[in-house]
Amino acid sequence: MQSVFAHLILDVQNMERSIGFYRDSLGFSLREMNECDGHRLAYLATGHLEILLLEQPLRERTPIIERGGGVVLNLRVRNLLDVARDLKAASVSVLRDVEDPLFGERTLLIADPDGYAILLTEPVGTVH
Repeated sequence: MQSVFAHLILDVQNMERSIGFYRDSLGFSLREMNECDGHRLAYLATGHLEILLLEQPLRERTPIIERGGGVVLNLRVRNLLDVARDLKAASVSVLRDVEDPLFGERTLLIADPDGYAILLTEPVGTVH
């Protein structure tokens, strides 16, 4: 089977809160919003990555669902230390604070409003 990754689909509890997080905190652009049979859909993009946020109608929601479930969205950013400062100031949930190695990748692990883990990384190649 030959396939191509289309986009990541995240099941969210509150569409407005999730759009605000991805747009305002992470810099995604809102490309399109739709509704189909009570399902609210929002397409957000950054670079070549597209995320589909899906809010189920109340009648179809699973009462207990662990949304993180081991999925980690990895976004490469510039100026991670500045990004980390801004996210903390906006009270974004930090799961693991900035790790700043001498080489490799500087990282920050955060959670979106529904508990999905997002690993922000920035390459570092020189001793600092």
